[in-house]
Amino acid sequence: MARLVLCVLALLACGLADPVHKVQQKIADKEFLEHQVDVLNLFYHIHEPIHEPELQHWDQWDLIQNIEKYTNETAVKLYWEFIKSDAILPRGVPFSVLEPTHLFEAKLLYNVLYSSKDFSTFYKTAVFVRNKVNEGLFVYVLSVVLLHHPGAQGIVIPPIYDIFPSYFHNAQVLTTAQRINTHGKQWLEHYPSTYVWDENVVIRWNDTVWPYFTDDNTLTYFTHDVNLNAFYYNHNLFYPYWLGGEETPLIKDRRGEFWWFLHKQIVTRYYLERLSNGFGEIPVLDFNVVQQGHVPQISYHNGIPFPVRPNHFHLDQPEFVEAITKIIDYEHRVREAIDQGYVVNHVGEHINIHTPEAIDILGRLIEGGIDSPNPKYYKDFISIWKALLGNTLWHKQRYHNDQVALVVPSVLEHYQTALRDPAFYSIWKRVLKLFTAWHKTLPSYDVHKLILPSVTIKSVEVDKLVTFFEHVYLNVTNHLYLNEHESKAVVDDVSVLVQRPQLNHKVFTVRVNVTSEEAKTVLVKFFLAPKYDSNGVEIPLHENTENFYLLDIFPYDLPTGNVVIKRESTDNWLTIRNWTPGYEVYEKAYNALHGKGQFVLDKTHRLNGFPDHLLLPKGRVGGFPFVLLVHISEFRPSKIPQGSNYDPIVSYGLGSGARWLSDEPFGYPVDRPLYQWQADKVPNLYIQDVHIFHKHVPEVDVPQVV
Repeated sequence: MARLVLCVLALLACGLADPVHKVQQKIADKEFLEHQVDVLNLFYHIHEPIHEPELQHWDQWDLIQNIEKYTNETAVKLYWEFIKSDAILPRGVPFSVLEPTHLFEAKLLYNVLYSSKDFSTFYKTAVFVRNKVNEGLFVYVLSVVLLHHPGAQGIVIPPIYDIFPSYFHNAQVLTTAQRINTHGKQWLEHYPSTYVWDENVVIRWNDTVWPYFTDDNTLTYFTHDVNLNAFYYNHNLFYPYWLGGEETPLIKDRRGEFWWFLHKQIVTRYYLERLSNGFGEIPVLDFNVVQQGHVPQISYHNGIPFPVRPNHFHLDQPEFVEAITKIIDYEHRVREAIDQGYVVNHVGEHINIHTPEAIDILGRLIEGGIDSPNPKYYKDFISIWKALLGNTLWHKQRYHNDQVALVVPSVLEHYQTALRDPAFYSIWKRVLKLFTAWHKTLPSYDVHKLILPSVTIKSVEVDKLVTFFEHVYLNVTNHLYLNEHESKAVVDDVSVLVQRPQLNHKVFTVRVNVTSEEAKTVLVKFFLAPKYDSNGVEIPLHENTENFYLLDIFPYDLPTGNVVIKRESTDNWLTIRNWTPGYEVYEKAYNALHGKGQFVLDKTHRLNGFPDHLLLPKGRVGGFPFVLLVHISEFRPSKIPQGSNYDPIVSYGLGSGARWLSDEPFGYPVDRPLYQWQADKVPNLYIQDVHIFHKHVPEVDVPQVV
């Protein structure tokens, strides 16, 4: 099998790379390596048919003749009928998991692939459908199956921006890449901002200075960050709103509470970035006018541009009445449940939600997915907001064979692009207000319960916090068409990289000086919040509670006496430096399979890590004030200890109930309003002023990391 392996490299200034996290490892065996290489072949040039000669004969795999090899024969028979009658979404058109007809096919294909009795059947089925089904639907379903099937644990899925570069790069960039793909390295001087680096052609790009743009693009370094958008997409692979129930018990993972906390983290992190750049509050969303428009800059692979929302977008239009009525109605049902203190489940029973644990119920209720207590009554109004503000409601829906909807979803309607649109944060600010209203129905934390007896934080010391921009290089070759020679040899003659600026931060250390009267295991948390609002007014602690962003959380064995808890930013297990590019994973697995080196399985491949380079907001050149809150509590392990019933080296443990470190509420103790008078009485809680400085790379002095 011939293939030119394209390794994405990052030119990093001396010492700017992230030191390696300490992780446990396993060496992949031959069977795993074969599966890893086979799976990666399915993602290769996804918009084209499979070119591997040894795989092409499986294109004739017959589902019905092999039906005994599946546990879900009903799904297999139904999907076979769909294929024969050409009732599936055609290739080359946009796919949206929020479109009901697309979702129906996606769930059906998931059930077929998931019910394969062995890997051989799974892979032959995947190869069979690879050339037939819509490529967006195929990648989505295949990724969900690989993450959830017990027999596929540890297999590395390429980052979504490797598979579909068109969701992450401007159409102008990809047009230039196509020209380079056609003409090779000749005539590069005629293309804008290109140069040759080793065997690669590099296109320089910076979204923040693109001139063909109608709204403010200052924050695009954050909203367009490929890792941030991929992180959000990955979460929705772990917990698809349509997947759950008894067969896939994702409800054990506190999925509703985590769904709330994840979005609170993202919105808060965006708010910190807005303040760093001198912007005001996140706009309040109502039913009148959305002032900020959005030009996505990107196009679908088939050339169709993403819908545009103009500035001063009026919602009081006749064609929007039905959607707005539904939003008002569905939101009212949630508000009513919060006020009444209970929700009505699908059989009419009342479920009390005026308990701290009920946030999990509320989260599943508002998400409106399969694990909602009553999805037929408490419906998904967030997706309606997305269609409304994405400006897609006006599109006249067409159908393939009068059965499958052909749609042009906005960036808001794809998880991998939703964070690009400022409207996403306005939608979620409105949704989070529902959770805030619910939190206010709970009593404030009792000071005596916040106190950890015998533990006192004496002081907190933080290194100077410095951010900067660095260049990263992303491979877009998977987007480009193979010529006749490349197709026959299964190689890429031309490798095209896109150089983009990326916010990063200097490695820093937090030192917490603690006195403890007894030895015990504790849980340490670091939170970051703004000190002042956009008007320069200091935010009272109880109002600032919803703006606290969880930086780090870790257990610590506290000895008796005075101790300094030293925590490096590189020790943060919530973050990941970068996902290994798909081409690099393929190279390592292929070489290991043929006796050249080893393929190491560890947590560095995990898709659920938050991008480390966005751990800190940008700050300002002269420094921007924030507050760092440090809290130490008694370590209370999860009811099912973390990683106890799965192998955390290769598995995400989805649905195990053992994914989380602690049994504490997410965001505790600032998940509810915390008043200054409370904080003053809690010796194991400490608030420290910090400043974040933004520097140009030549000004950043970072020691060499060997």
